[in-house]
Amino acid sequence: MTKKRLTPAGTAAQITAVVWSVLAALPFLLIILLGFKSNTDIFTNPLGVVNAEWNPTNFLDAWTGPSGGRGFSTYLLNSAVVAVVAITFSLLLGALTAYFATLTPTRVRVAIIRAFLVATTLPLIMLLLPYYSAFSTLNLLSSPWALGVVYVALCLPTCVLILHGFYMGFPGELREAAALDGLGITATFTRIVLPLSKGPIVAVGMVNGFFVWGETQLAIVLLQTPSSRTIPVGLLDFQGQFSNNTGAMFAGLTLATIPLVIIYLIFNKSIAKGVALGGVSR
Repeated sequence: MTKKRLTPAGTAAQITAVVWSVLAALPFLLIILLGFKSNTDIFTNPLGVVNAEWNPTNFLDAWTGPSGGRGFSTYLLNSAVVAVVAITFSLLLGALTAYFATLTPTRVRVAIIRAFLVATTLPLIMLLLPYYSAFSTLNLLSSPWALGVVYVALCLPTCVLILHGFYMGFPGELREAAALDGLGITATFTRIVLPLSKGPIVAVGMVNGFFVWGETQLAIVLLQTPSSRTIPVGLLDFQGQFSNNTGAMFAGLTLATIPLVIIYLIFNKSIAKGVALGGVSR
């Protein structure tokens, strides 16, 4: 086999990609490094590795939390509840809406897609007061699962728009073959279409998962008790709780990022493939 020779443009693109990757990874690596250091060493020798004063108990302090406070373990559980509720139901409703929209007349389909496009332009800060009033009236403040339901509504437009593009290009021959086998519209969707939508569904699930995992505006307003807070809000509390233990704060930031990194490494190919397949301009 002959080796392909890189053009100057290709070489420049590869160098740019490497530099960009290093710059993107450096902050995370620095956070990990500081998470293992003592409070004194963070300020006197933050970048030092040789002869550094290591303090791995920072991670235990972040996990259990300060005396009388809440630790990362509580925040992780709450974030998991919120993420599971938000991602599961937004994907289910989004896939149903996107697929069945493609079966409607063109005018109806365009109106549905435009409505979801408009929904993506609403600033989140405009929703804080209405959501707070509703949660207060329904006695749902400090409820992680209720916050997850709110995120379902916020994630739904992204799900519909990405999956709609994929379903618009779905082979009609497969639907016709399913109809000849006696499958109805719903059975065709659950047995044929949905299994073949794995790539785009994983992609949109990850995109929304990153948003839910790091969202703070609604979480600060709607989760008011320490025991109900998610990871981003809980890490803000660490600034006061660990005022004399900076290493524990960096350890908490590391713990908050590790799940996202692991999930991305597992599903990165599905994410890239799904986003490529699920365009929104149709």
